[in-house]
Amino acid sequence: MSDPFGERPFPQGVLIAVGILLGSIILAIAIARIMGVDPEQIPLSEAVEVRELRFVEREDGTLAVHDVASGQVVRVLEVTEGGFVRGVLRTMARERMLHRADPDGPFSVARRADGDITLEDPGTGILLRLRAFGPSNEGAFAELLAAARQLN
Repeated sequence: MSDPFGERPFPQGVLIAVGILLGSIILAIAIARIMGVDPEQIPLSEAVEVRELRFVEREDGTLAVHDVASGQVVRVLEVTEGGFVRGVLRTMARERMLHRADPDGPFSVARRADGDITLEDPGTGILLRLRAFGPSNEGAFAELLAAARQLN
């Protein structure tokens, strides 16, 4: 079987253009780092509502969400509910083990001035901007925040 590109050399102009593009990207990143620009640190807007919530998995598999301030149960998620909430909590539990933080400590759920919902673990310092996971997943924590607000 013969080579379909047989006698034709690779276009030199394309190689030069790709080299210039890659060089420009590396230069732009180097300048940004030298000047102290950190693209990963988008400033957070002010928290307008914050609730401390503790999540307790019960023996029957349900997940009880407690408002720390009132001590009341905000919501009970059945075994088939709250897949995203449970997934985030499993990830945060692993981080707590790695940081040797209190495994039963509360989490801070906050509504920001720009409408974002964030989840912060005071024990590890990890803060998640839940909007990054999509509106329905962010909405799961927004519902818990609203339910806690109704208790007070």
